[in-house]
Amino acid sequence: LATTLALFSVPALAQSPRPPQTTGAAPTGKTISSSEFVDKVIQSDMFNAQAARLAEQKGDRTEGTYARGISSDYTKATDNLKTMVNAGKVNTNIPTTLDRNHQETLAQLQNLWGQSFDNAYTRDLLQNDQNEISLFQQYAQNGDNPSLKQWATKMLPELKSHLVYAQLLSGEGPSGPVR
Repeated sequence: LATTLALFSVPALAQSPRPPQTTGAAPTGKTISSSEFVDKVIQSDMFNAQAARLAEQKGDRTEGTYARGISSDYTKATDNLKTMVNAGKVNTNIPTTLDRNHQETLAQLQNLWGQSFDNAYTRDLLQNDQNEISLFQQYAQNGDNPSLKQWATKMLPELKSHLVYAQLLSGEGPSGPVR
């Protein structure tokens, strides 16, 4: 664990500004439907898993090491969600392809290598993790399906641990920049 944390504590170099990617999380306090939640979660997880696989190939620093574990985590979460839908606990359709927003972000990552890739990947990872946590908190508090609300609540600690690693990877500590 100490070795893993040490790998993630390498600060990222300056990052070029880019509009933040969003998962489309609903504003806090607003009820979100099961269908909307499932769609957004699967879109986000598919993006994270695909971006993590790119990081394994293209990253210069520790992104590849981190990505191997994160890709597995997101795939497992998506599989759990799909199982709930297929078992009839949630009545919705499962998206099978990325939405346009996530496709564009992934295409931008595919065109980068080395440090440029690392900077963009960690920035996107951090933003996506923050958005996904907000989405899960929103659904856990205001969702319309008890089974799915329970699952969202159960997943929050794992998502928050991903955010901590993303913050360390990007040079941000959980409470601000690492100096």
